[in-house]
Amino acid sequence: MARTIEEIKKDMTTEWMKQPAVMSAYGLDGKKAFKDCFSAASLENILFYVFAFAVWSLESLFDLHRNEVDLLIERLEPHTLRWYVAKAKNYMQGYSLVTDCDYYDTSKLSASEIEAARVVKYAVATEKNTVVYIKVARQGEDGNPQSLTAGQLAGLRSYLEEIKDAGVSIQVRNEPADSMQISLVIYYDPTLLTISSNGTGVLPDGSEPVREAVKSVITGLPFNGVFRKSDLMAALQDLPCVKVADITSVKVKAKNAVTGPVEVVGYSVPESGYYEITSLDVDYKPYNTVG
Repeated sequence: MARTIEEIKKDMTTEWMKQPAVMSAYGLDGKKAFKDCFSAASLENILFYVFAFAVWSLESLFDLHRNEVDLLIERLEPHTLRWYVAKAKNYMQGYSLVTDCDYYDTSKLSASEIEAARVVKYAVATEKNTVVYIKVARQGEDGNPQSLTAGQLAGLRSYLEEIKDAGVSIQVRNEPADSMQISLVIYYDPTLLTISSNGTGVLPDGSEPVREAVKSVITGLPFNGVFRKSDLMAALQDLPCVKVADITSVKVKAKNAVTGPVEVVGYSVPESGYYEITSLDVDYKPYNTVG
């Protein structure tokens, strides 16, 4: 990235001021900066500005050349799964592609307008039997993934059909969150945690650490991320109020699955790309080692 004219000028004058011949000719002591010794109207200052401007122009041209080369390489390289993910996220609802191209003309749009039009906030691509599967989702008002609307999905599919490689079959997966049912047994420290009348474990500040920890683990997963029961266990055991945690059951079910919820053994990957906790049952028991 090109430096600013002032940055270039400062680098040049700093080195120039260090030269013994310059210090001797101008009677400098080496303790002052260039701007403290030469006025803005001095010949030296004007010359250094001209030199700095010339160097800045050259560096800017190098940046333009680098961007042009990167664009050419991007257009020539084989379209990987990462390319399909990037293109899905670049889809802009309500706008048309540049004619015979796979990108939009955003020169007249503000950053906020571009961000609002890019409705696909989450995407992941996989390939199986020569078919590219792309899981997508938008961002809901709560900040969590949600399925695209019918209009957004139709637009995305049309866009992908237009930009994809010839002969490549693409299947877009836009599904509601996989449901997750969790059952826990928590042995808690009675000096730190209080069980309310409705059976919820709360701290003196009113927070519910166990439920918050579970929610943090699930919502903190990356899109299409792997849920590991061991990660949930570690998060629960890290709570000061929890002495012993036991995960009695974790069941998941894709929204469109024909069969019922499936017990998670070890780990699970969501069919839709993300989970929604539909049931969290916590059985609180006081921790007591006295026989």
